[in-house]
Amino acid sequence: MMDPQQQSTVADTREAPRKGRDANTLQYKELLASRDAIDYERQKYFELFEFAPDACFLTDSHGIIREANVAASQLLGVPDQFLAGKTLAGFFDEPARKAYRHQLDQLCGSERSDDWEIQIRPRNGPPTEVSVSIARMTARDKSLAGYRWVVRKISKREQGESSVRELNRELELRVASRTTQLAAANRIKDELLTSERKAREEAEVSNRIKSDFLALLSHEFRTPLQAIFGYTELLEREIHGPLSEPQRRYLRRIQQSQQLLLGLITTILDFAKLESGQSLDLALHPTVIHEVLVHMEGLVGAQLEEKELSYAYRCEDCSMVANADAGKVQQILLNLLANAIKFTDRGGSIALQCELDPEAIAIRVTDTGKGIPPDKLEAIFEPFVQLKPKGAVTNGTGLGLPISRRLATAMGGSLSAASEPGKGSTFTLRLQRST
Repeated sequence: MMDPQQQSTVADTREAPRKGRDANTLQYKELLASRDAIDYERQKYFELFEFAPDACFLTDSHGIIREANVAASQLLGVPDQFLAGKTLAGFFDEPARKAYRHQLDQLCGSERSDDWEIQIRPRNGPPTEVSVSIARMTARDKSLAGYRWVVRKISKREQGESSVRELNRELELRVASRTTQLAAANRIKDELLTSERKAREEAEVSNRIKSDFLALLSHEFRTPLQAIFGYTELLEREIHGPLSEPQRRYLRRIQQSQQLLLGLITTILDFAKLESGQSLDLALHPTVIHEVLVHMEGLVGAQLEEKELSYAYRCEDCSMVANADAGKVQQILLNLLANAIKFTDRGGSIALQCELDPEAIAIRVTDTGKGIPPDKLEAIFEPFVQLKPKGAVTNGTGLGLPISRRLATAMGGSLSAASEPGKGSTFTLRLQRST
């Protein structure tokens, strides 16, 4: 028989395996409980992830999709089983793709980035405005394991509010800019008005001085001219003895020059009157135009002979009557014929013709001269504008045509020009028919 000590040792030896089994059983139960708790948490996370109202993605550090929920599949229009392995940035619009790497770089100093507004381009669907939140996922060694993405559609209300805010900002900027522009424009306008008023006052003073000077000069010229007229008249009457033929020829030249000088003085006086706002002295009455035109050749005959120019006159109806001032009509035609002679080369031709227009009498002076450039056809009717013939010396004042047009207008008519460079010009004086 065993003594009590031996019996105790045997009992302890039998008890040890049983205690070990009990401890293992307890640990196993604890492991099962922990696994159940983990499965429960995993299932709860999965349900939260899978059925979240916003699109959720898990990507690696390169943006490759590892997991995506139902909302993500619906947003992108791709079944969830086909999303894994695709690049999330491939669904972004072009501006967002360019900013994608910059957004990830911003996470280096923080754990997450919120409210990045971009456009998602689903498969077979219209672009969708979304707000993106990104968070870093780290491994146990604190290294970057990937990113968590939450992509939320921007509601119409949020879009409207955002648009209103943006519109308000834009309107504020526009109002500020427009206010600045208006202030600057007002300052410029005030400066221009001041300058214009000052320039107008100076121009009025200048015009008065010019008109007074021209009037004074013309009157001063007339005094010695009247004396010349008197002496030539005495010579023409041969009071102090007969004249030889050369002397008569010289006398005619003096008389022609007198007439030209008188016409020039009259032109300057008329211009001075017009510039000072005075009305011209017109004697409008029924005038037989042929009786005025038929004498024009005699007034310019010497000039025509000097340049060996041919002259032709034709009147459609010698009884045509215009409501005009015969002296002013003659003055206009003298200006037109003098210009035609000046701009026509030796051996050319000048034509004066008169015909009926539907409501007027048209008197035309045509030459075969140099012609007038198209851009100068209106400028020649401006005061002091002269076209210089090539190789010729400019003479005159440049007032003949401007005054002729104003005289024509004052008589209720018009004066116009038509020309083709190298082929001559035609000036047309239209006068009202007398009823």
